[in-house]
Amino acid sequence: MSRIEQFRSKLAEMGLEGFVLYNYESSNKSSSWYLSDFSGSFSVLVVSPVGEYIITDSRYYTQASIETGFKLIPYKSGDELKDLISNILKNDGAGKVGFEEDTISHGLYKRVFENLGVELFPADVILKEMRMVKTPQEIEKIKSAVVVAEEALLETLNYIRPGKSEEDIAAILEHEIRTRGGYLAFDTIVGSGPRSAVVHGKPSDKKLREGEFVLIDYGARVDGYNSDITRTFSLGSPSEEMIKVYEVVYEAQKAAKEAARAGIIGSDLHEVAASIIRQAGYGEYFGHGLGHSLGMDTHDGSGGASPSNKNPIPAGAVITIEPGIYLPEKFGVRIEDDLYFGEDKTEVLTNFDRELKIL
Repeated sequence: MSRIEQFRSKLAEMGLEGFVLYNYESSNKSSSWYLSDFSGSFSVLVVSPVGEYIITDSRYYTQASIETGFKLIPYKSGDELKDLISNILKNDGAGKVGFEEDTISHGLYKRVFENLGVELFPADVILKEMRMVKTPQEIEKIKSAVVVAEEALLETLNYIRPGKSEEDIAAILEHEIRTRGGYLAFDTIVGSGPRSAVVHGKPSDKKLREGEFVLIDYGARVDGYNSDITRTFSLGSPSEEMIKVYEVVYEAQKAAKEAARAGIIGSDLHEVAASIIRQAGYGEYFGHGLGHSLGMDTHDGSGGASPSNKNPIPAGAVITIEPGIYLPEKFGVRIEDDLYFGEDKTEVLTNFDRELKIL
């Protein structure tokens, strides 16, 4: 069954006769790309009972004709977007129509969606569930993104030394990703010393110093799919406390990866790592979820290994496993791998050494 056939089947299960997906300046690019193969920044996809259509402007007429089999509906200056959408749905007999409410602002809904002349139903769950389960081809793309990211980090380690700034390290790493044909999956995180305890710390002009942790959280995007990796290094000899905390995070991550399997409840997997950190006396310093779904977005599909996810992780999912301990004004440690949940076994897609590395 093709992707669009699978999508139509799920529409029918919900009693829907059509679907409208809105992507403006990459606001919903991943879902548009996933469903139609069109990778441009502006598109409105309309699925009706009898056809699939893409509305876009002149920047993308040629690109759309190359990338997607959806029928092109040109959007020209002066056109009313709601009229183009409404006419397709009306002419093709769609009365009950789904849309992704999580990606639609209130203003856009009032301006376009509430004036379509159809019954609208939130149907975000369809693409979230579909995107959660990766095909073998999607897994290969994520693996390619992992290779680019890990090769870039390996080269970057040659430049990490006292006196370099966090911004210097981020710039080198991002350059190495680009020279290997990748793009940034998200804004690179580099934190050193006390700033490594800032969970999502933006690289600063702080200089690296001997005896500090350097935490790097980054990813590469290749062919539309992302990797997401975190490693924490010691610049020079670490203190006993630094070693102790690192070992707790290392053991928590190892145990979670060993417990991971298709069908495990997301919150239960989180608890495997959280309990180890809590028993070591650092429970209050691990405040985020263990991991999230990964794919065309760095938070892709629905669910993950978090305290709030009471649903099973499906076979085919790729979930990050990233426990951490963050001691304010001291240091932080996080180790993150990307894990594929196969039908019969899991596969760790990331390969970079997880043992404490002293630079």
